[in-house]
Amino acid sequence: MKKLTHKYAAALMLLGAVAGIGLTAGTTANAMSSSTKKTLTRLQTKENKTTKTSKKIDSELDKVGVKNLNALMQNSTDNKLPDSLNTALSTYKLSRATKVSIGGKKTVTLPKGSVVRGNTYTLNPKFPSHFAINVENLSKKNQGYVFKTLGNTNQLVNFTLDASNKTKTNTYTKNTAFSYKGVQNLPNLNSKNLQSYYDSDRANNPFITVTADNYLNYYTKYKSGNNINYSKYSQSVKIKKLTRGTKNYTYYLAKPLKGFGTKKVKVGKSYQYKLTVSLGHVFRSYDNHNLDPGAYRITVKVGSKSFYVDLGNIAETYIGHAKNDKYATNAVSTADAQKYIQGLQ
Repeated sequence: MKKLTHKYAAALMLLGAVAGIGLTAGTTANAMSSSTKKTLTRLQTKENKTTKTSKKIDSELDKVGVKNLNALMQNSTDNKLPDSLNTALSTYKLSRATKVSIGGKKTVTLPKGSVVRGNTYTLNPKFPSHFAINVENLSKKNQGYVFKTLGNTNQLVNFTLDASNKTKTNTYTKNTAFSYKGVQNLPNLNSKNLQSYYDSDRANNPFITVTADNYLNYYTKYKSGNNINYSKYSQSVKIKKLTRGTKNYTYYLAKPLKGFGTKKVKVGKSYQYKLTVSLGHVFRSYDNHNLDPGAYRITVKVGSKSFYVDLGNIAETYIGHAKNDKYATNAVSTADAQKYIQGLQ
């Protein structure tokens, strides 16, 4: 199949829909009733049941590997296979110092050369487009600028693309733990838990992300009631090196990521902490109210913990055909879905 390459296109993914941040209206873990827990446990048992078909699906997507996880999250374009990844995953370097805001008079200046993940969007064709930047993926220094002036409750900041703003968003071409060939290396991952078998995951669901300055940030209690705090990560560990394997990623960290089973290894004359990321079991989520079959998700194993991302409709078409699933989407033809998956392997 045609290789996926970056294309600059207008698309706005609010609140990290592609990025994988689990800001949802689901219940909290403590608020889950016994009947809800019983229902979810039943769904979990159902989805974890191993069959010949489920083994084949897991095996085929495992061959795709973490390096193509972004592509597994991709949707079709007009019922056709896309030739580019969703622009919300793209990474850029600002050509000059740029004022960003969340609307209103308050602004924060991001320095020239700042590396960002973002994309353009247009709310009204009569007015200039904007460029939205995901705050959780800014460098920690730039996050500090944003939090100090604009607060720590907003996931997006933006600036206007018009004649008065000379900023150019140049594709970030340096390959790092954060970005590879102008695309976010690892999408934000939601923690997998019992309520992940519902379409709407639990509120304050932990997630993991990588910043522009190559820190692995793990958020567990960033939301209290209706208050969100993106400066409140429970762990932040510097990534010294990333190895992109055929199937897996291997991160070498400056210190342990507690609770993830990192392994201490000697690198040269010093020690680092090895963390492996790999793909796991595909499972389905269900409507929170009527239990109608919903989106397919894929488990992403980060060390000893499990996370997930939602699969795109092309992967869903492939899975639905393999399972002979009457509820599955038919975003593209079965032949195109198979061609797409095989082309990623």
